[in-house]
Amino acid sequence: MISLSSVRMGRAALLATLILIGQGVIYYNGSGKEVIPAILPWNQFPSEVNQWKAVTDIPIAQDVLDKLRPDDYLNRNYASADQRTVLNFFIGYFNSRRNGRAPHSPEWCLPGAGWKSLSSHTIAIPVGGEGQPLPANEYMIQKGIDKQLVLYWYHQGTREVADDLVAQMYALPELILHGRTDTALIRIIVPVQGGDTAAASTTARNFAAGVYPLVRKHIL
Repeated sequence: MISLSSVRMGRAALLATLILIGQGVIYYNGSGKEVIPAILPWNQFPSEVNQWKAVTDIPIAQDVLDKLRPDDYLNRNYASADQRTVLNFFIGYFNSRRNGRAPHSPEWCLPGAGWKSLSSHTIAIPVGGEGQPLPANEYMIQKGIDKQLVLYWYHQGTREVADDLVAQMYALPELILHGRTDTALIRIIVPVQGGDTAAASTTARNFAAGVYPLVRKHIL
């Protein structure tokens, strides 16, 4: 029996394919002149985010990079002021979509690494004076006794979106209006300690609110 989730994933994959085909036709027929943004390397991203301080930058194995194919990335652990919590902050950056490369959704990749999906929903994170709330996905996963909360969103050119298909749809308007199709996946992983999922969620959301303006400043 075919599950509802399988049907939804199939529809999502079909929609993504149709979007990519349509964009490809327009991209390669010269609908707009693309400008590759000149941004600083991601390893120069601030080592402090509010009270969080960088602990270590973690290199990604070459075979994994060969599959992901980002133009640049940041994979860094940050520790809280009291050193009780260490979270992982990841950015996968692609300077153009016209070459067919784009981020992989964590909800597609993590199950392949052995993590079981427990829940997933879209949230809106207040970002103070930065304007509209930040749309993001909150994704709970578990492997054995380890449980983690994953929070992620996408930067598509000058926009922030929660859904990878929506990011793809915005790529063409961003090309026409701003001359850019670059995209980035922003991901935060917080360990669930003592089964307290609410605390992990609060930690992830607070870190996202603090890091968001720094990411936007780096990209724009």
